[in-house]
Amino acid sequence: MRMNTLRRIAFVASVVFAPVAAYAGGGGFGGIAGATLPEQIIQESTSVSQLARQAQEVSNQLQQIRYQVQNLATLPQNLWSQTYGDLSSLTNIMSQANGLSYAMQNVNSEFQSQYPSYSSSENYNQLYQQWSQTTSNSVAAALQAQGFNADQFATQQSALNAIEQASQSATGRMQVLQAGNQIAAMEVTQLQQLQQLQSANSDAQLAWIKQQQTQQAQQEQAGSQAWQNWNTYTLPPAQGQSYGAFSQP
Repeated sequence: MRMNTLRRIAFVASVVFAPVAAYAGGGGFGGIAGATLPEQIIQESTSVSQLARQAQEVSNQLQQIRYQVQNLATLPQNLWSQTYGDLSSLTNIMSQANGLSYAMQNVNSEFQSQYPSYSSSENYNQLYQQWSQTTSNSVAAALQAQGFNADQFATQQSALNAIEQASQSATGRMQVLQAGNQIAAMEVTQLQQLQQLQSANSDAQLAWIKQQQTQQAQQEQAGSQAWQNWNTYTLPPAQGQSYGAFSQP
């Protein structure tokens, strides 16, 4: 597993640091103005991996709290501070993940625009959209199961406001904790799926770019060699040719 990861890093580095003519526009999730398409693709891969790790950490922390109160009907106030911090982190992760899925669609569309001859067996933009819809539906279901209105959690700020409002009662705190546990576990799974999608998409795109670079390098080398051969070519000495009254034996 580690060897495969090292090989992929080496392959990615060979693509990123090789000259690439196409540039994607700056901005977007974690975007760097003027970054090449390979650089943005690798940046997305790094971002989704980081989010997946963060989601797993938050899920583990919320689960530990849930174990502490599994025999209680309500969540004690002394555990609320940690719970609120974990839920705040979860809302931030969810917001970033949603933005990242849209950024992936934008970079994917930019790639298709920059390289119109590239083709893929999968419609990754459609798969990214399906991922976003599935995630949204799963969050809404978890919230509704605990008696919350999903519309209250439409944005990161509204979600924090709803969590703060629920914290006013011990029952509300328990409901938020239970919903948070379900959503965090779901988010871990969803981010792993997003990571798999992005990995398959980026591997295909980077391999295609590498192939184009190799072909271009071969063509340039062939042209350079042809010019060198021509430039160093010398005519052989003439023999047995006649020039008027003079001739060479």
